[in-house]
Amino acid sequence: MSTLELQDKVAIVTGAASGIGAAIVRLFVKAGARVVAVDTDTNLTSLAHSLADGQHDRVAAVVGDVSQEETARAYTKAAIDHFGRVDVMINNAGIACVKPIADHTPEEWDRVMNVNVKSIYWSARYVIPVMKPQGSGLFLNTGSISSVCGMPGQGAYGPSKGAVVQLTRQMAIDYASFGIRVNAVCPGTVDTPLLQKAAVDSGDAAGFLRGLEQGHPIGRIAAPEEIAEFFVFLSSNRARFFTGAVLMIDGGFSAS
Repeated sequence: MSTLELQDKVAIVTGAASGIGAAIVRLFVKAGARVVAVDTDTNLTSLAHSLADGQHDRVAAVVGDVSQEETARAYTKAAIDHFGRVDVMINNAGIACVKPIADHTPEEWDRVMNVNVKSIYWSARYVIPVMKPQGSGLFLNTGSISSVCGMPGQGAYGPSKGAVVQLTRQMAIDYASFGIRVNAVCPGTVDTPLLQKAAVDSGDAAGFLRGLEQGHPIGRIAAPEEIAEFFVFLSSNRARFFTGAVLMIDGGFSAS
């Protein structure tokens, strides 16, 4: 893969402070992109600069809650003000609540749905009008194996990630005529802070992680960089015929 695979493309990445999002920011900058990094972490600016590996002028940081309209307005404005356009919108921010559906409080249910699903609506509302005049653009929405498989304790998370898949398909159909493509990337289990928290919340962290590893035919879970490399490929000019796709990168989990 060329180190300049994404030369001068402008990407917005949510959930950018850790895990898959942080790996995406780092690899996108390395591949030549300019990035608006979005997260709730108040240390995001320093984190983003460290991920940029000295190329601070290629990264802008927006601290905000993606479930809120104002954050979408802010990150879209930041992309235009700093870099002049938006080529790739990566809706990666997500949260989970490990319990059965009926055990959720209404507040927990709404929070998961707002962060994982409504945030994509907000991104579309603000970024699509920027991409339309360009005649091009790409949305990559982070789904999950829970988008297509039922799993114990996934509560609101599983339905929210199922919604990500259908949002992806609907947006792909709605905006193909404008040159805007939309795909969902559905990772298997990835070693992220979200996963580590879920493991602790389960009451048996070691057993939780061991079970997840055994559930993947490949015999392990993924590193964030493995998933981020796929985002780089999908954002490159080599993947221009992908749209409306639900792309599993899950070590064989959904095939078993």
